[in-house]
Amino acid sequence: MATNASGAGSGTATEGEPSAPTDPDAETFIDTAATWAAGLRYGRIPAAVRRAAAAQFASTLGAAVWTLDHPIGDRVLDTVRDEFPAGEGPAATLPGAGPMPVRGACYGGAALAMAMDFDDTVLGGHTGHSAALVPYLYAEARGAALDHPGRRALTAHVAANEIAARVASAAAVGPFRGQQTAYVHSVGAAVARGVVERDDADTLADAIAIALGQPPWPLVPDFLGSDAKVLSAAEPTCSGLSAVAAARNGLRGNPDAVEAEDGFLDEFADLPLPEFLGGLGDRWHTRAVTVKPYPGCAYVTAPVHAALAVRKRVRDAVAGTGDGRASITGVRVDGSLFSHEVDSLAGRYTDRTESPLASLNFSIPYNVAVALRDGEHTPRQLHPDRVGDEAVWELADRVTVAHDPTFTLRALESEVPLGAMLRRVGWRVVPYSARSVGAVTALRNLPTLLRFVQKRPLPDDLSGADKAMGARVTVRLADGREFAETVEHPPGFAGRALDETRAIARRKLSDALAARGAASDDARRTARELRDVHETDATLAAIDAVLSP
Repeated sequence: MATNASGAGSGTATEGEPSAPTDPDAETFIDTAATWAAGLRYGRIPAAVRRAAAAQFASTLGAAVWTLDHPIGDRVLDTVRDEFPAGEGPAATLPGAGPMPVRGACYGGAALAMAMDFDDTVLGGHTGHSAALVPYLYAEARGAALDHPGRRALTAHVAANEIAARVASAAAVGPFRGQQTAYVHSVGAAVARGVVERDDADTLADAIAIALGQPPWPLVPDFLGSDAKVLSAAEPTCSGLSAVAAARNGLRGNPDAVEAEDGFLDEFADLPLPEFLGGLGDRWHTRAVTVKPYPGCAYVTAPVHAALAVRKRVRDAVAGTGDGRASITGVRVDGSLFSHEVDSLAGRYTDRTESPLASLNFSIPYNVAVALRDGEHTPRQLHPDRVGDEAVWELADRVTVAHDPTFTLRALESEVPLGAMLRRVGWRVVPYSARSVGAVTALRNLPTLLRFVQKRPLPDDLSGADKAMGARVTVRLADGREFAETVEHPPGFAGRALDETRAIARRKLSDALAARGAASDDARRTARELRDVHETDATLAAIDAVLSP
């Protein structure tokens, strides 16, 4: 089905049919998005959306700085220095590496923020690696040429979020979700740079169309079985930046690239939802922000949080029995079907102490086990020294992951990450699910799927959108006693209080700075200034200023 820019459908498509516009005079999404972004001003963004974006920025920075404590961070910095030699164009600060060409800072920042899966999301996906970094880096590079650079950068950040997230939302019922929607970074980077540097709507439209011209198609073996995932945002970010330069130099893009026959939605969505392309300036996807309190896939968060909650009770129960942790004979994690399937997929690439970082990010047994042993879950638990401890893996061997339909239903009833989209699919959700998870699993969960056969309205206000991705962790001791904790809605996830989410983002960055040697007072002050960059005009140079040499 085609849609005009307002999201009003002009036709009806059935499964397998192309999404071609029926009205050749209707303005395309790309044209409308470019006009909206070029005209967006700071004062038109609702205060709650600005605060949500600022939390996303601090969270993304925190994820990047934490990665500097892992060997993969050094490899990223070495790659950036090789690929982006000093002195090539305007400079911006890449945390841990100092001033460098702004393109290199964008590339390196995206890679560092991606590495630990310690990122953030809005409705539509993981936009922050590009949308929440590129505008601030380009604003720093422009320096004195900008009035109120923090406000200009945040405006570009929100514009990039809103446009990239809509593209991903419209294609959410398809082969890619989450961090595999790498194309969002081509779009996000193009919009972010174009808005910071005040390109006109025509140039911006060409840049977005060019950025979507060769969208990435990630391969699972590389994504989970190697370090290639680290670059899954960095590479398309540079493509988006180049698309802006191409458009400025007269190269044209096809503004119908999203909706046209054989266009983006035809190729990247099994069941296109073009109605999600509308609502710019009314439905703010940024408001449905999630900031992860722990590194790892979002489906790992609730199990880790529950494991930490149950740990104290278990330790008290085994006090005086020698090595109390050895008294744990089993750990059961009940979660949604998504958790179960993601963990099963990660298991194909997990190799105990030799596991790639990417597969560890998705492994529920490892993350639950290390949280139970250490009483914390930070990027320290993903350092090779910790991953190499066989005692952690011996406990992980006792962790089983099971599906509890109540968690699946609750997750699907949430707007984020997929519920809002599935509500628009109708009866086609049944065959789609059968293809995605297999006919047997789909039939077993048919009662849950049938709840989505009746289409429901598109949400027009995401201030209350939630992301209830829960789990229950049950620890069994050698004497038969069991201790269980349930987390229905993890902290920092969409639907929780925005003040809580902002505090988690600030603490993530502050703790990352402290882990790198910053004095605690300096770490807290810098984290606050950067989280509130739209008011303070702080730059990423503030991070290097407080880090130890």
